[in-house]
Amino acid sequence: METIIELDKLRKVYRMGGEKIVALDEITLNFEKNKIYCLLGKSGSGKSTLLNMLAGLERPSKGSIIFNGRRLDKLNESKLVEFRRKYIGFVFQSYNLMPTLTALENVTLPLIFKKVPKKTRERRAMEMLAAVGLADRYKHKPGEMSGGQQQRVSIARAFINQPQVIFADEPTGNLDTKTAMDMMDLITSLVRENNQTLIIVTHNLELSAYADQVINIRDGRIESIQTALRGDMEGDYLNAQ
Repeated sequence: METIIELDKLRKVYRMGGEKIVALDEITLNFEKNKIYCLLGKSGSGKSTLLNMLAGLERPSKGSIIFNGRRLDKLNESKLVEFRRKYIGFVFQSYNLMPTLTALENVTLPLIFKKVPKKTRERRAMEMLAAVGLADRYKHKPGEMSGGQQQRVSIARAFINQPQVIFADEPTGNLDTKTAMDMMDLITSLVRENNQTLIIVTHNLELSAYADQVINIRDGRIESIQTALRGDMEGDYLNAQ
């Protein structure tokens, strides 16, 4: 498999007054193309900090992040913005939809930033809404939709640019169990269909069953890595503790 992201001795230190907090400590890790990963850990483990590093939202204190052979940690802010627009899609726990915009308008936002013509972006947005089962809700605003429907809009927006990597940060945290599993089925099926890499950040053990590889993080370090056994994933993970 071809590597898409390489981390070498990644370290992140925050300073709060006179106190030094090590959020990530010497993380060395590779992510391969077309695979699904789960960064699993409790609150405060460092998993969200690691996601922010991978997405170029935060800079490491030390170490390197190489994305497709390019040093991400060396890019200036404008180059990082360009990088995220071109290569990355995000699915958030809180959906992050614009409340005054319709489902169609929310999905087209990434294409507006890329200056895609209106007719083209609306056609592509309608195709994505159809793919997530919301073609008949394109005129509805977030306040007129359920949580599951809002997350489907968020998923459509994340995939509209056909990014190489999708980051899902606690993507089912605000959903009931059945809706959560439906959303994970949808996200992973889209990723498989489009030959993309998916990196899920969660504390929910059930979501790890969707991953090809589960990376357990504790106190800013990689504690263990398990290759998924699908139906036996939960037992395998628990036995590794």
